[in-house]
Amino acid sequence: MPNLDEIREIGSLTVSVEREEQLEACLKAENIQRIYLDESSFSEEEIRRFAKKIKERGIEVALRFRRIERREDQGKSCLSWLTENEETSLFSAFLFRSLDQVSVLQRVEKRNFHSVFDYTLYSYNASALEVWKDFGAETITFPIELNFREDKDFSSWTKKAGLSTELLLYGHLPMMVSANCVEKTRNGCTKKNHILGLKDRQNKELSVRLYCKFCYNQIFNADVFSLFGLEKEVAALKPDSLRLEFTVESKNEVEEVLQGKINKSFTRGHFHKGIE
Repeated sequence: MPNLDEIREIGSLTVSVEREEQLEACLKAENIQRIYLDESSFSEEEIRRFAKKIKERGIEVALRFRRIERREDQGKSCLSWLTENEETSLFSAFLFRSLDQVSVLQRVEKRNFHSVFDYTLYSYNASALEVWKDFGAETITFPIELNFREDKDFSSWTKKAGLSTELLLYGHLPMMVSANCVEKTRNGCTKKNHILGLKDRQNKELSVRLYCKFCYNQIFNADVFSLFGLEKEVAALKPDSLRLEFTVESKNEVEEVLQGKINKSFTRGHFHKGIE
């Protein structure tokens, strides 16, 4: 069984949640430094309420922005979350996931939050990291497409650039983001954050998460990504923090992962094989 205590010695532990039951499980766990609330998964009222609950537990609160930023989206824009004093005081950090959001960051003069750039932003070489630093990045997430050898180079580049790093340790990797809603095509729009399933040609079920708040779907790999059991290699990358991403997991599954248990098939992604 993977040793989560050993993992916590490598770097601080952060988690992202998309459901209230996942948050409940994380609030019971020990040694979690930061919890990211997913903007697309919760209403604005829920985000505020959950953020206050997290702060009461002495854990850092962060907001993970949506994958797609549209002008016509209902509710708050990325800029609103970053500039309204009442809102920014709730969060110690924001997780930026698109170039649109990064460009908005440039319009924020006073920053009382930590800026984390996600693996969805191109960070495959030292020059890209320098650009992101100029755009206000403080922490960069290891790209999920790099292998272990390339990750070691990435770690070296970030240290030279004066940036901290966060490594994805566990999570369902996105295969596709689509504005063509599976549920709308199948049964009509329900405006509910369902989790559906699609079967591939190998008869494996791919989870489809509907983010109805901003009207897009995300299709995840059938096998969950995990670096549990590779503690020595993970430590060699010297990440400042390690992230567990919870998307389709139940409360019980979250609790098991937080105990270092994974009771389903998993993949190492490109960590060993890389991309040709």
